[in-house]
Amino acid sequence: MAKRTMSRDDVLGVLFADPDSEAEFMPSDDDDSFSDLSTPPGSPTTESVVDHDQCTAQARPNTPDIENDVGPNTDNGSGNVDVRVEVGGRGGSGSARGVNRAGEGLGARTFYRTGSHAVPAHGEVLQDASGGDVGAGGRGKRGRSMTRGSSRVREDGASFTRERRPAGMKANRGGRGGSYAAPATRGAGGRRRGRGRRGFTSATATTAPLVVEADNEGWELLGNVGETRNGNWIKSFDEPIGYHGEKVNDSALDFLSLFLDDAFWNLLTVETNRYAQQFLASHELLPSSRFHGWYDVTVPEMKAFIALHLSMGLVEKHEISDYWGEFETTQTPGFGKVMSRNRFQIILSFLHFTNNDNYIERGQPGYDRIFKVRPIIDIVIPKFSAVYGPRKQLSLDEMTIAFKGRSTLKLYNPNKPDKYGYKVFVLSEAKSGYVLEWSMYTGPNADAHEIGASHLIVRKLMAPHTGKGHEVYMDSYYTSPAIATELASRDTGLCGTVSSQRRGMPKALRPAVLPLRKGDDPVFMQKGKMLACAWHDTKRLTMLSTVHDNTCTRKRIRTKHSATGYRDISRPVCVDQYNSFMGGVDTADQRMKTYLFPHRSRKWYNRIFNAIMSICMVNAHILYSQCTATPQKTMKAFVEDIVTGLLEGWSKKEGNKGGRPSVDGGEMPRRLTERHFLRNADDRPDCVVCSDRTRPKGRHQTKYRCIQCGVGLCAVPCNERYHTLKNFKQCHLDM
Repeated sequence: MAKRTMSRDDVLGVLFADPDSEAEFMPSDDDDSFSDLSTPPGSPTTESVVDHDQCTAQARPNTPDIENDVGPNTDNGSGNVDVRVEVGGRGGSGSARGVNRAGEGLGARTFYRTGSHAVPAHGEVLQDASGGDVGAGGRGKRGRSMTRGSSRVREDGASFTRERRPAGMKANRGGRGGSYAAPATRGAGGRRRGRGRRGFTSATATTAPLVVEADNEGWELLGNVGETRNGNWIKSFDEPIGYHGEKVNDSALDFLSLFLDDAFWNLLTVETNRYAQQFLASHELLPSSRFHGWYDVTVPEMKAFIALHLSMGLVEKHEISDYWGEFETTQTPGFGKVMSRNRFQIILSFLHFTNNDNYIERGQPGYDRIFKVRPIIDIVIPKFSAVYGPRKQLSLDEMTIAFKGRSTLKLYNPNKPDKYGYKVFVLSEAKSGYVLEWSMYTGPNADAHEIGASHLIVRKLMAPHTGKGHEVYMDSYYTSPAIATELASRDTGLCGTVSSQRRGMPKALRPAVLPLRKGDDPVFMQKGKMLACAWHDTKRLTMLSTVHDNTCTRKRIRTKHSATGYRDISRPVCVDQYNSFMGGVDTADQRMKTYLFPHRSRKWYNRIFNAIMSICMVNAHILYSQCTATPQKTMKAFVEDIVTGLLEGWSKKEGNKGGRPSVDGGEMPRRLTERHFLRNADDRPDCVVCSDRTRPKGRHQTKYRCIQCGVGLCAVPCNERYHTLKNFKQCHLDM
């Protein structure tokens, strides 16, 4: 009995044998593990079962001219016999005892022919003229044994039948490698058990060459490096790169105004005032509600509000009210000089982007799940690609907008840093991270069942950028032969990781068919403009590209298993380019979250608005860096310049319409000049004078409330202090 481990080249030789050459790609060895190809027709021949890694080999006689349940025979007169080559997966081994008995495995569908007859794929047994059995091993289910009645083969011309008998034969649990055992002579028994990892169980019984009968859908194996030149078909990329709008000044605010124009500010102002009026008209306010002091916001005041909104991303504090705190070591007096705390919180509460009267109920035609923020998306997002021309390489990936509140759009992804939130599909420039297209996931699409959801996403995001010679890089969620073919028809290249199980991918590159180990050379296959690559470095990787050829580049990477700390690898060019250009969206995501508004909100649309604002800041900074000749500013300095520009010409006194007279202006507060009366409060409010929650045991509740002022007050002495002193605050612990 001869044993031999199949190398990678042997596996490829079996998978991709040339039908025009008898001996090409056939594995051979001096130990005669494979049959002699020069054996004359009609003479008894032997076949060997070769295990990749640990499978065994056993010789057995040839089979006669019979027909099995796979299909009709095609006898070419040579006396050759078709033998199915089973690709072992999680193999269950079978044993054969006596005549016509064998275990049954669940074999892979891929099979190969030698001559003119085939052995069934599921471990059935065919009897030859001398009574010997020919078995085919396949994949048995792990952790389970099966019994099968012995098979009776009856020859009647060109067909056979199989009958079941009570006498059974147990198929033992196999290892991860497919194997089988068949008796060499009539009545002899044998047993083999699969032991190795995924391997090949092959059989050669005749002198005919191996011909691939696996359905690889037109994919061809590439043997020579540099055999293809996929990138030659793409249209030459000659589009203008960079900013191509009207000339702007070098100020940071001018670049931000490319996205946040007058229509944006008018929308925020009008809809915020409209929502405030709708709310106040439909709700009965408590006497202590700060909404009593509402008055309409203006465009300059809205800009001041957004300026403070952006500043909170630079100075992160636990609560919004902390920005107006008076603790010496942590106070930020600039916030109080721009706007009072109550005014900021009132505007934040009423911040709105659309008219609620236009809302369409769920289930009605025109229903939009992101109705609350749709106007902002329609105004801002189209400007991203309108003012900027990207480079040739693009990146398509997804972002997550973190949100843990109640929302039907919220998703959970345990593999993301932000596990709860909204999924957004983004197309960006590969190197800079400039966001070109932005589309939020709003649920299943009715058209997705025809071509797939990921196909629709790529088609939508790439629609404005096809026909220009771009190359887009994406991961396995989006990559498929179908979208690669569609983009290629529009002069757009594609490169990305891909699942080997995708429809249209070659079955010969699947791990169960083509096992690869670390250090093996990559395997390339081509179909038209598409190049598929299977490679194993630290893990198995399958690539699909329409812009690269089957060349490799030498790379030195770090490793802890070498004395030098490095190791040299031969990496396919498509993998190397993918690593270089895939991170565009991740770059944008990292930069936008650096100075994102840090505070939570129960309103889901506020989180989306904050994310769009942050993308505008990142895109504006990229344009600023490319268009200005002055020394480059960091993202933080750029945000500071924008805040300064938004506050230019704004005065806090301008926003005090309808409010209490300013003390700085010389007028006395109304609480010091009007008549005030106390009344029993329905709740237990904190006394505005003597309660101080920042101190241990400093809280002090009262049962009285001033009717005019709407604040809680102790009858004595806090009521008098509040209505007679400018600086009335005094903790009850100090009294």
